[in-house]
Amino acid sequence: MTSSSRTPSERAAILRLHSLGDVVLCQPVASLFARYNSTLFITAEEYLPVAERFGAGIACAGVPRSNACKAIRREIAAFGPDRVVDLQGNLTTRLGTWPREVPRFATDRRLRREALAGGASMPPRALDFARVAGFESSPPPVLTRAALPGDGFHVALVCGGRWPLKSLPRGVVAELARLFIDLDGARVTLAGGPEDASEIAATASSVRRPGVSAYAGGGGIAGLLDVLERQHLVISPDSGPAHVSRALGVPTLVVFTSTSPALGFWPAEGSFGPSAPCSPCHRHGGLRCRTGTMECRSSILPRDVYDRAMEEAGRR
Repeated sequence: MTSSSRTPSERAAILRLHSLGDVVLCQPVASLFARYNSTLFITAEEYLPVAERFGAGIACAGVPRSNACKAIRREIAAFGPDRVVDLQGNLTTRLGTWPREVPRFATDRRLRREALAGGASMPPRALDFARVAGFESSPPPVLTRAALPGDGFHVALVCGGRWPLKSLPRGVVAELARLFIDLDGARVTLAGGPEDASEIAATASSVRRPGVSAYAGGGGIAGLLDVLERQHLVISPDSGPAHVSRALGVPTLVVFTSTSPALGFWPAEGSFGPSAPCSPCHRHGGLRCRTGTMECRSSILPRDVYDRAMEEAGRR
């Protein structure tokens, strides 16, 4: 199946319920379908603000976490698609699309094991999604930007995250904030979700500089979008906010620790690290260090990250 086989009369429904980064990486598939088809993107309710930024010609629908199967069935029935593409591929979406035979995304677990062992690299996840949908290539994700930064130099540093081993050490984030403030007069935002509020507050306290603000998930995903699109530069661990800011067109540097670009979620050219020989060690980042050394995090030098980030922002 190729794009040339599609006609404007067709209707396509695309499913990806979660998580934040993967929802962003579905945008190219939705935009490719929208060139030829009436297109509906179905996701979890909390990610609707992202899907609503997918661009012209793409309708979106949110389903609740509870009774998601019934909600998927209801949305598909109401839309009446000629084709459905399941980019989640879990039990919920299988039941929600039954009895249709639909193309579904599935992780190549063998290749992932090889990537974790340092012997292979996985294809970019957005390309994997595109191939499931029948396309041979994928453009980068693009989200509609509703605001621009104000005067000065605005930098967001993403704190915390679901996987502690993948997060940036507090001392590294604090020193980066001091470097941007002292050397560039930047306005720094420490950003994260509601579960990161205590980490953000502790980091802000340790910066000991004016010019630091905090964002801890107020307003949900819509609030995160508003914060990130107003930056000149974002530095983040390998996480959803990085995909959001990059898709918004904000220069973004991902600092890798226990994961790496070899897992397919982020391009090597927009990254820093990992420096530890044991990385990557976990597909999501992990909760504990297997060696007990935390080398992937303790070896990060803030000044090196600062210099690389300034290159990414076009200020070197």
